[in-house]
Amino acid sequence: MIKRISFKSIKLFTLGLFILFVTLFTALIVYEEYNEFKKEIALFEKNFINKQKELVKKETLRALRYISYKHHEAPNKPLAQLQKEIIDAIEYMRNERDGTGYIFIYTFDGINVADPILKQNKGKNLINFTDPTGKKVIKELIEVSKKPDGGFVQYYWNKPTTNTLAPKISYAKAYKPFNWMVGSGVYLDEIEKMIRQKKLAYRDKMVKYIINILTLSFMLFFATFVILRYTSNLIERSLQKIKIRTQDAANHGTYIYAQDLLFNEFKEIAGYTNKMIKIIKDRTKKLQELNRTLELKVLQKTQKLNQQNEELKRSKEFTEKLLHDQDRFLKTAIHEINTPLSIILTNIDLLKMENIKNQELTNIESGIKIIHNIYNDLAYLLKKDRVEYKKGFIDVSSFLEQRVEFFTEVAKGNHLRFITKIEPDITLFINEIELQRIIDNNLSNAIKYSHINTAITIKLYKKDTIVLEFWTESKKIEDKEAIFKQFYREDRAKGGFGLGLALVKEICDKNGCTIEVDNDGKYNIFRYIWKRQ
Repeated sequence: MIKRISFKSIKLFTLGLFILFVTLFTALIVYEEYNEFKKEIALFEKNFINKQKELVKKETLRALRYISYKHHEAPNKPLAQLQKEIIDAIEYMRNERDGTGYIFIYTFDGINVADPILKQNKGKNLINFTDPTGKKVIKELIEVSKKPDGGFVQYYWNKPTTNTLAPKISYAKAYKPFNWMVGSGVYLDEIEKMIRQKKLAYRDKMVKYIINILTLSFMLFFATFVILRYTSNLIERSLQKIKIRTQDAANHGTYIYAQDLLFNEFKEIAGYTNKMIKIIKDRTKKLQELNRTLELKVLQKTQKLNQQNEELKRSKEFTEKLLHDQDRFLKTAIHEINTPLSIILTNIDLLKMENIKNQELTNIESGIKIIHNIYNDLAYLLKKDRVEYKKGFIDVSSFLEQRVEFFTEVAKGNHLRFITKIEPDITLFINEIELQRIIDNNLSNAIKYSHINTAITIKLYKKDTIVLEFWTESKKIEDKEAIFKQFYREDRAKGGFGLGLALVKEICDKNGCTIEVDNDGKYNIFRYIWKRQ
């Protein structure tokens, strides 16, 4: 409820409201344009990749038709000689301009038969060769080639023209009479350049939009300011006259002169004030009578105050009931969430036991495990002040390996991998649930903030103390103290509640664990130190 307000504050409020409206309007336009731009980019990328797929498939099928033709044309020619002639001819079927469009051939065992670019690989078995994301490229190409229609594999490969790793998509199909996998691929880094150009054009467009909107807004603001200024000056002069004359009326009991006031509303106020002055003068004569009724009025006021006190008491009880119901609802909701989470995780494990593995299943498992970690944080947050978490000796080495294994699929889904350096048989005297909150929150944060295609290193060792470390290649932490405060998030774009590290700090303080946060220029390092027990 507003108790006091001035005319100046009304002017400032009006101007602020106008600025807020312009800001929201501009943000809405930029938001709509940005959504359209994202749809356009997604469609462009999809069409580009489909076109490239058609191109490499066409080249591969053309090579297969040539192989089949040569094979059936000379059925009596020695197989080794025939294959060599085919390979020599195919090595010239390539696009020299960007290093793509060439045909590569491998046996079903993974032996390189033909590669016009990396000729040093000829004769080598590359069945277990992996790209930076851990994908076994040759093995997957051989597997999809055996399908009736062949198939596509997307991976990272060295681009000859730039001698750098670049995303690539290849189509492969088997020629079973020779036990060959025949394929062709195309690099996709050109689409990234095109998208960057479109983003630059979009940025220029947005700048023009914003300049136009701000120019129009400034003109409207200036006109509004001039009109408001002029009107407010007129009102302030009339208010000043009313103020001075009202003070005279209060001090001397004179009536207010209203003929020279500009606004009719102020004349009406003056008229009402004059009526009030007359009424006051009349009532002054009746003061004696009013004094006799004072006791009755005091009693009435007392009854009213008692009534208000009762209403306040009922309001307080109602508020306390709401808080109690809210607390009970949160406990029930967290309990109810646990059942479907457990069911989903169980069914994912069953599917994996049946060797059903695909990217969609990995993504589902990754998301569910992240939700499960958030659920555990909320459950601990609600119970920590009500439940006693009893301590015991725990084999931290084994427990840490279990938690790393739990998050492995989450890391893979984010194009990350774990490197563990865990000394065996290290024990701590701590509660298992609290230890899990420390480990899980650090693993979850490491996955969330690590740069793509990097490794997360987990170390556990003992010297004079027991030390647990998490190493990540990620953006340097600016405020090493604020990250342990509730609801603080270093990078809001990454999402989250800002509760994880706050819980970790509270648990560490409770268990005599020292926390250190370092950065060596490349890695962010979270270090937890316990005294040996």
